[in-house]
Amino acid sequence: MKTTRFVSALILAGLVSGTAMADGLRFLPGLESGFKLEPSLAITGGVMNAKAANDDTNFVYGLDFNMNCGLIQTPDNRIRTHVQINHTNESGVKATSFELSPRYTLPVGGGFSVGAGPVLGMVKADNGVSDKNLFAYGAVVGANYRKGMYYSGLDLRYLNTSERKHVEFENWALIAKVGINF
Repeated sequence: MKTTRFVSALILAGLVSGTAMADGLRFLPGLESGFKLEPSLAITGGVMNAKAANDDTNFVYGLDFNMNCGLIQTPDNRIRTHVQINHTNESGVKATSFELSPRYTLPVGGGFSVGAGPVLGMVKADNGVSDKNLFAYGAVVGANYRKGMYYSGLDLRYLNTSERKHVEFENWALIAKVGINF
């Protein structure tokens, strides 16, 4: 897992340094008049490979709410904040995660965009013996499509957790989403 942590650290460092060097970053743009959140809400479903579940592949489902970031923003509004709630209950493991992920996005045309960013969260994990609330961190890359009210996307996410009393929930997930733009 040292390799996985190293790769995650490199991705996070690149995103932070690239974003920090961007010209014209605005802080607290959500307080500016005329700022548009452009929110989207989607249901999610996918597959997860979790260390706590003996590396079995589990079904994961939940909700994704994303919007233009109101805390820090580029001049062309390329930072979107994703808030996800995901749940799995297979292979003797139950887990519910609450994840926050600001992502730098690039439009690629025709309503498509790609983005990447860090993930911070909290996971309530139950391994069948004990349940604990665990701090989580990781990285995500994703592709999204927006056209009118239609929204869909695909995320590949790595999430690591702290370990408490032999409960952990390190995992990879591939999650599809479909929903609406407001």
